[in-house]
Amino acid sequence: MSHRRLYATLLITLLATIQLGGVAKAASVAGGITASGSPGSLGGAIILTSRAPLPSLPIEVQGSVLGLASRVGGYAVTAEIRGLTGGGFGGAYFGGGLGIGNIARDHQIGTVVTVFAGKSIAPFTSIEVRAYQALHDSGSTVGFLGLRFTF
Repeated sequence: MSHRRLYATLLITLLATIQLGGVAKAASVAGGITASGSPGSLGGAIILTSRAPLPSLPIEVQGSVLGLASRVGGYAVTAEIRGLTGGGFGGAYFGGGLGIGNIARDHQIGTVVTVFAGKSIAPFTSIEVRAYQALHDSGSTVGFLGLRFTF
């Protein structure tokens, strides 16, 4: 299966599951630059996210799809928990997640973990930093810096 077809399938599946389930309260897209550790490469990435708050807790659950546009390529699909601090314009957030992907240098599909943090810089806009790590032997680390726009 081609990478484009795989990305489209993953995106449609994630968004359909969250939207049709009536769970999603916010959707967002992030775009930015990436750096990969092994083999070393620079590139770009798009991250699509849909999230929902947990009642009476200051956290949200979210699902994200990362698509890498670099010489190495790859993807990651993660389920994440996002903590809120400050809220609203000027607020910050942080979180982490676990999923599957093929960000490894040999494109082996396996377990992926991510940690992230962001800071609102304008209404519906934040700057976000992420790190992804593939957990198997040929695993790779991917760093992300970009802007997130929430709908």
